[in-house]
Amino acid sequence: MRKINVITQKELVDTELLRNCTAVVIDVLLATSTIVSLLENNYEPVYAVKDASTALELARRQEQALLLGEWNGEKIEGFEYPDPTLFLQVEEKTPAIICSTNGTIAIEKAKYAKCLYISSLVNGHRVAELIKQQEDESSIVLICSGNAGRFSIEDFVGAGHIVDHLTQKQDYLLSDSAKLAKGTFQVAKSTQFKDLHSSETACLLKSTGFQHTTNWVLEHFEAYNTVPFYKNGKLVSAT
Repeated sequence: MRKINVITQKELVDTELLRNCTAVVIDVLLATSTIVSLLENNYEPVYAVKDASTALELARRQEQALLLGEWNGEKIEGFEYPDPTLFLQVEEKTPAIICSTNGTIAIEKAKYAKCLYISSLVNGHRVAELIKQQEDESSIVLICSGNAGRFSIEDFVGAGHIVDHLTQKQDYLLSDSAKLAKGTFQVAKSTQFKDLHSSETACLLKSTGFQHTTNWVLEHFEAYNTVPFYKNGKLVSAT
């Protein structure tokens, strides 16, 4: 029976222990929702990097690329803000480079997993479907990015979203954190995610003029089928 574990913040990730696991990185507000939006709008591949200097170095090696970044909720000078509501469809595939306080660092820590997906409340149902289709018994590790070393309720709800879908028609061995995440998601969904509007990250976005981003993510629950998949150092659509 496959195991499911939820890691409550990126700082608790042991990179070596992920090598034989299927991993999922979740940063509901902001990075993983933005990555889904980018791929939906034909920005592919997406490079998720740990900091601004790495992003700039990578951008210099690209003919063209959309450069996005934030640190502690503030836009990095010379970068576009990684707001998932800002992107319009482009005709030709265009690379994008993104760095952020939490989500892209979590991706960096998880990149050596056997298989790595990117999830948010906008696409978690599809992530769960792809995991179900895997023909192996690897443990499933859901990684909440958290908020600069602190727990984030919206990421925990995002992890519970995947656990809830996985366990509807199949049995798994759940860790204590996975059981609690599933229950937390079910409660949040029953109230239409009302409490997530007052989460620490949502309040930070509101203070920097991006309350609309929180609204957009929660209004687009399960609205997207795109699943970002980590392959050869970049994120591409698995669907």
